[in-house]
Amino acid sequence: MAKSTRASRGKSLGVTQLASVPSLGSERAHLTLRVDFGPYGALGPGKIKLLELIGEHGSITAAGRSMDMSYRRAWLLVDNINAMFGEAAVAKQHGGSGGGRAALTKFGLKLIAHYRDMEREAEAAVNHRLRAFQRALADAPPAQTVN
Repeated sequence: MAKSTRASRGKSLGVTQLASVPSLGSERAHLTLRVDFGPYGALGPGKIKLLELIGEHGSITAAGRSMDMSYRRAWLLVDNINAMFGEAAVAKQHGGSGGGRAALTKFGLKLIAHYRDMEREAEAAVNHRLRAFQRALADAPPAQTVN
């Protein structure tokens, strides 16, 4: 699977893009799921990956760093996720002798599980169409242009 990175443009929180374009045979077409909640915001692959990495590292800073994300952006995304729902997905502990720590709450774990289940279900439902797209791709990806 291609490495996911944050989008270089756009103001939407949690937007990701593929770092490389899949070529024929090297990677299959796949679905990217983004759930929009209107004025509450959106939840997509970037925010979910950040939550998973917070669970793995126990730190918002370390999770953000592993996604090539600034400390500030990682904290803003976590604050956005926590404010979006009726309960927090990430419990934060500021400062202390070992520095701040973070942990996923039970709700945060459920959020990740529901999102990943939705991804699997959606992809299974449209898998035959994804294969048709894959077969229709050009022999080589288009040239990348720099703005």
